[in-house]
Order: sequence, then structure tokens, then C-alpha cells
Amino acid sequence: MNAKQLANSLDEMMKDTKRGLLNWSMQIETTDDLDASLKETITKDGKEWLVDECFVEYACTWKDRDFCMISYEHVMTHADQTRMTCLIFLPPMGMRFFDVTKLAPYAVEADAYVSSKVHQLFEQLMNLYRTDASRCHLRVIDPLSNQ
Repeated sequence: MNAKQLANSLDEMMKDTKRGLLNWSMQIETTDDLDASLKETITKDGKEWLVDECFVEYACTWKDRDFCMISYEHVMTHADQTRMTCLIFLPPMGMRFFDVTKLAPYAVEADAYVSSKVHQLFEQLMNLYRTDASRCHLRVIDPLSNQ
């Protein structure tokens, strides 16, 4: 599936979710809430950058087919500067590793538009989880234990 097809599919999925036709499962692993002393740092351009990572897996059955998508955000922060990379993967259902190297063969060449669609889906599903948890199962994984 190319980026344009993915964006169109995500639009349809979001509409079907709003209509109550789709139920979702999400898994999230993020370093965002960790104390800075526990986060990775990178020296780049002569500066020390603090690194945050966030993996989100989205899964549902849509049009009688299993759908699995994993997004990965790599955020580097130094003082008031932020650099972010967003990657999107469409792995087979059985492959649910939060490891960029293992997911690389399933990467979608995503642009800012597709990344924004993924973010819209994330926001919609988080809202769905808050209002009707029976339609959106959420599992948060501790990045320190990776379980």
C-alpha cells in the first residue's frame, strides 16, 4: 500500500469508526513520561539532545481483513529546539515488534499529510477509549520493562 492509498484508507476507517462500525486495539510504548535521567541522549551538531520515542500499534478488522499499522516517533529536544521523525509501518498481523530495524521492510514512504492522518486517527481513538472503552482496547507498555 502506498502513502496515498493509506491516507484514503485511514479516512474511510475514521468515518467507519465514527459511525460505530469499527472496534480497535491499540498498544502504546513511549518514553515521554520518563524522568529525563532515564532517557537516551545523543550528541549531534555539537549539542546534547534528549531523545523521546513513541511506538503506537493500531489494529482492527476492516472490510473483513485484518489491519495493523505501527507508527514510530523519534523526538530530539535541546533547549527550545525540537527535531522529530515520524515513520509508519504496515507489518503483517503476526509481527508486532516495537523495533524500527525489524519493521523497516514494512515502512510506508509517508509524507506530512499521511503523518497527520495517523495523528488524527490517534486522537480519534484516544477519545473513543475515553468515551467507550468497549470499542477501543488500549494497552500501555512500560518502555523500561518492554512488557
